[in-house]
Amino acid sequence: MRKLNVYTVDHIDHLVRPAEFNDTKLTSPALQIFNDFKVSAPATVDSDTRALDAAEMFKHEHTSMKLVVDANQELVGLVSTDELSTQNIMQHVSKDVKATDLLVSDLMRKRDDIIALSYQQLQHCTVGDVLNTLQHNGEPYCVVIDLDSHQIRGVISAREIADRLHLPTPVIEPNPTFLSIFGQIYA
Repeated sequence: MRKLNVYTVDHIDHLVRPAEFNDTKLTSPALQIFNDFKVSAPATVDSDTRALDAAEMFKHEHTSMKLVVDANQELVGLVSTDELSTQNIMQHVSKDVKATDLLVSDLMRKRDDIIALSYQQLQHCTVGDVLNTLQHNGEPYCVVIDLDSHQIRGVISAREIADRLHLPTPVIEPNPTFLSIFGQIYA
C-alpha cells in the first residue's frame, strides 16, 4: 500500500455544489441529474414527524423535498416545502385539529400519487426528456425505480435540474383534477 499526501483545507478552498459546474445541458444523459440511492442515501423524514418540526428542519437543512418513510423505513410518500408551507398547514387546521397536531403524513403526497420513471429508461434518455416529462405531467418531482430489482433507486427534482442548467426554476402547474376544477367553480 502507498502512503498518500495529506493537506490542510485553505481559506480559499470552498464547498462546491452540483449547480456550480457547467457540464449539464438539456442534451446530457439523464443519469447526470438523478440522485442515485446506490451512491448517496435518500433524504427522508419519518411520517410521524410533526409538520411544523419538519418545516423548520427543511429551513435549517436548506432542502425543498424529502421522501417520507414509515417505521420500517419504507416509502409512504413525499413532502416538499409546498406541502409544509404555512398557508397549506393553515388550510388543514380546523376546530378539532391544531397546527401543532398535524404530522408529515397528514400533508404528504402519498406513495400512490408519486410518478416514477424507470432506471432502465433513464439510461437511454436526456435531461431535456426528463424535464419535458415532468412538465407534461405537472409534477416537480419523481422517483426512479429499477424495474428489474423492484427498488426505488432515486429521485429527480425539476428544481435541481433547473439549478444544474443555470435556468430559473420552472413553474410546473399540476394537472387539473375534477376536484380542483369543481373547487374553482364554486369558490
